Amino acid sequence: MISGLDAAHQKMEMKYEKIGKLKEVCITIVVLTALCVVAQPALAAPIVSVEPSYQNVLQGDNFTVDITVDPVGAEVMGAQYSLYFDIIMLNGTKQTKGPFLSQDGASTMEMANEINNTIGITKYGETRIGVENGVFNPGVLATITFKAMEPGTCSLNLSTVKLYDPGGVKIEPVLLNNGTVKINKTSFNITGFVYYDDGSPVNNPNVTITNLNTYEIFIAEITPSSNYYQVLTNFAHVSAGNKLHFNASDNIGNFSVLDHVVTQAEMDADGFSQNFTLYPPDVTPPVITNINVIPTKDSAVITWNTDEPGGSMVKYGTEPGDYTKNGYNASLVTSHSITVANLTSNTTYYYVVNSTDASNNSAQSSEHSFTTFAEIVISIGDVSTVSGENVTTSVAISSITNVGTADIFLSYNQSVVHVIAVNNSDFDFMEYVIDNSSGITRIGAFQMSSPGLNGDVKLADVTLKAVGGGGESSALNITIIELKQANEYEIPIPATTHNGTFVIVENTPPEVTNPIANPPSIPEDTDFEPRWGETSQLNVTVTDDCGVSSVTINLSSIGGSPDQPMTRIPNTDIWTVTVNASNGTAIYNVSYLPHNLSVCATDIFGNVNVSVSIPLIVILNGDASENGEVDIYDTMYLAKHLFGKPGFETMEESVEEVSGNGVVTLYDAMYISKHVLAESGYVTLH
Repeated sequence: MISGLDAAHQKMEMKYEKIGKLKEVCITIVVLTALCVVAQPALAAPIVSVEPSYQNVLQGDNFTVDITVDPVGAEVMGAQYSLYFDIIMLNGTKQTKGPFLSQDGASTMEMANEINNTIGITKYGETRIGVENGVFNPGVLATITFKAMEPGTCSLNLSTVKLYDPGGVKIEPVLLNNGTVKINKTSFNITGFVYYDDGSPVNNPNVTITNLNTYEIFIAEITPSSNYYQVLTNFAHVSAGNKLHFNASDNIGNFSVLDHVVTQAEMDADGFSQNFTLYPPDVTPPVITNINVIPTKDSAVITWNTDEPGGSMVKYGTEPGDYTKNGYNASLVTSHSITVANLTSNTTYYYVVNSTDASNNSAQSSEHSFTTFAEIVISIGDVSTVSGENVTTSVAISSITNVGTADIFLSYNQSVVHVIAVNNSDFDFMEYVIDNSSGITRIGAFQMSSPGLNGDVKLADVTLKAVGGGGESSALNITIIELKQANEYEIPIPATTHNGTFVIVENTPPEVTNPIANPPSIPEDTDFEPRWGETSQLNVTVTDDCGVSSVTINLSSIGGSPDQPMTRIPNTDIWTVTVNASNGTAIYNVSYLPHNLSVCATDIFGNVNVSVSIPLIVILNGDASENGEVDIYDTMYLAKHLFGKPGFETMEESVEEVSGNGVVTLYDAMYISKHVLAESGYVTLH
């Protein structure tokens, strides 16, 4: 602070006060000496100046003045000053240190540096530090930047200027040179008119402008009977590059805002014009027209128009008035389209459309409905016939609504089948082209004066001729060219196809050979639990050029199924089944007679061969002698057989294994005897 420099000066004066008497002696000597010599000229005083001493600037300009010091031979260690100015005309913005006290590279310290635009004063103080010597050469102590605010002539007056030598002694006297600045008036005018969007004037408008760089607010001058406004200012308040925020309004709440960056060209032109258009609030909702829907079996495209841009919303559901789902697009358009997906086929949906404009005015239609298509299929039936013969099938469209036209290709293997006729369509008009050389027939039909067809619709009957050999087949493939509604709009109908098969059958049944039962005879299964020796594997060979569909065997005579399936042994033509015989199925007349088990072989065309049977002999369980009964003789027969007695060599061991242990021994002979004698525990022969 400047007061700090004063304190330093006072401290130095106290130091010299101690040697006051010595000073008085010295002064006396100096005076006496001076009286003895010829008088010399007085030394010049240091000069502190405002430079330039006069400036001519424009209102709004930023300009600088230097505060310079000329020591005029004095050694200056520190300096301070105050500069007064008119706060109406000038505004101090910056005060920076000059090179005067640091001209030899020494360091300095600012003791004061302040600008007070309230009372119109700048203060500055600076001293050298770290050195003991001062400076002798003139220089700039500080530079002050001002902004010219209002026109006129303003004085720049120095005050309380003090210079100090290295000893802290104030250097006196000091000559002062003040300055003057002349500020020339400038103007910057912003004008314009305010209108409504229909071109009518907004009289007595409210217009404010905010300088976003300085935050000054300008309120426009207006005339109550006019829509004209003006803001009269000057360069002190508006500069090139400033962003001005405009707000124009009427007295009923309508307004318009914008930002404008001032250009240098506008500064050179002393202003610019800016007109405004006010848009009254939009309170009118869009008008909805031309609602249309194009359904498919699982989706629908709903379209409509509005007289102004708006969003697009469809609310829909399967009950009237209950809209559980919606589709939405926020884009503001006048032609609207919403696709709703994942719908259920053959179902009625109820919907409304909604559009909301940019002012949040919303319009909603009345309720409409549509019905999704059923699963629509164009199909041709599977057919078969013998070679050289004809057969007729139909090309049909199922579950369709309002069909107006249908056009298809029917493709096939021309070496197997030919199309020889197309007729009997449900449509008003039908035409076709048969090309058997390439295996393609085209069939097209449409409604002429009648309305669209609904439900199951026959496109045409197609008569096919078998031209190939027995067992050959061909796919009957449908390709949809066109399927559309009977409607003023061209609305396609989505559909799938179900292709057919044409087969040339033959009349020859399968060939059945090699009927074998292994073993050829088995005992009755008296305990209903097939064990060792009580089953037989029945095999038969079945062949057919076109393919065997199934082979069954009638086991009813031995207690089984009348149509027991046989199983094909992989990679062979042999069909097999394992069987057992129920209790009571043995047939005896002098000897045991076979069961002839009838085989039924069927090919892929249904031709059947039942001419072959597999013989199987069923013997009473335990009848070793095969005399048609089980008695004590069978126990003796079994024992003699086991001991190799002559005349008893032949015996079906599976018949005599009655104990269930899988081995024929004397135990089985004992078991049979106890069974014959009805002893407890031997009732069942295993």
